[in-house]
Amino acid sequence: MNNDINDILSALKKTPRILRNLVANVDAELLNEHRVPGKWCAHEHAVHFAKVETLVIGRIRKFLTEKTPEFKSYVPGTTTPPDELMKLDLKESLKKFTRDRKTLLGLIKQLRPKDWRKNATHQNFKSFTPYIAIRHLLMHDYVHLYRIEELLLVKNIPKK
Repeated sequence: MNNDINDILSALKKTPRILRNLVANVDAELLNEHRVPGKWCAHEHAVHFAKVETLVIGRIRKFLTEKTPEFKSYVPGTTTPPDELMKLDLKESLKKFTRDRKTLLGLIKQLRPKDWRKNATHQNFKSFTPYIAIRHLLMHDYVHLYRIEELLLVKNIPKK
């Protein structure tokens, strides 16, 4: 197991609070505004956390129970309906994310040393272990937190 696992877990534990505080600072009319055509609004970024958490919980459970887990990619709008995230309730999604993150952290604590070394099959990654899965989740959290803050703070977002 890598030495930074406790730092990663500590950061993952803090994400729900950071997300709630960040979303609370977004004006209601800005939450659903697609400031960049074809890109997500703050609402979509925020509710996406709950969707992904369910997926990651399932992945950690497979690491705990299967010898060689197999995973498929989740690509919102490609492997799911394009308007799926806009239909989700923001408050309920934030509550679900908070609950599910606690569940995830509890599952991660159940990983035994041999589980941490399992290398799953993932259609997009050449290597995918529990360590990579949770580190990737942390990077995912940060990307979406940044995107929400960007939509909140930037005056003139360039049209890409």
